[in-house]
Amino acid sequence: MTDRIIDSAPEGESDGSNVTVSFEHSGAVVFRAEEVWEFGLYEEGKEVDLDFLLTCVLERRMRSFVLPFCIYTKRTEKQIEDKLRGQFCEKNGYGGIWKEYIDGALQNVLEYLKSEGYAGDETYCDAYFRSRSDKDVSATQIVSELVRRGIPAGIAEDAASRSGRDDSESCRRALEKKMRSRSGRKPGADAGGANKTKEKAAMVRFLISRGFDTGLAVRTVEEYGPYGNGEGSGDGCSEGYGGEYGGEYDGQ
Repeated sequence: MTDRIIDSAPEGESDGSNVTVSFEHSGAVVFRAEEVWEFGLYEEGKEVDLDFLLTCVLERRMRSFVLPFCIYTKRTEKQIEDKLRGQFCEKNGYGGIWKEYIDGALQNVLEYLKSEGYAGDETYCDAYFRSRSDKDVSATQIVSELVRRGIPAGIAEDAASRSGRDDSESCRRALEKKMRSRSGRKPGADAGGANKTKEKAAMVRFLISRGFDTGLAVRTVEEYGPYGNGEGSGDGCSEGYGGEYGGEYDGQ
């Protein structure tokens, strides 16, 4: 869309940092002084391609605003979009004609940030999995955390596959840490069968709370728990204490 400049003047009582440029058909639009000089918006009668001008101005403003937000910390595309939409909105002076160009400029900025490695859901997921490498939780739980942060489930699941995370190993480590945290208390050789069952069930519930599959949690407790048989067979798990943790175990 082409329009003609009919006037440009400092905005109201401003210090000159903002300039109101009036167009023949589109009305008054506020620009920064440096933008006026760069694009020659002080020339009355000049015809301007508004589509190019407003998109370009918005993209530059958005980049300048959002780069500090994502240059040192990986962000999801949704986090960046929310940040930009919160700033470039009607209450901050981006109503009127600006409104028509917000979506296009925002998408261009997102693509720029992704191409430069500052943003992108895949990049964010990979970094998030690396940051959780020392956390003894399941890949499923990490995927759930990513989905809650606005990542599409498919992208989060692909990142889980790329991470090479071994849930069996993470589950075993989680159980070992839990047992070490029991103040050095040993299971007790004279503990009765009922107590053993309750203790095993508590361990299984703990592992399930970390996002591990019920079957994996049961097998890990059977093999590595305080009363483990060292064989990892899982024999008698569901019968022995399945009901104690409220889950279903299919024995597979």
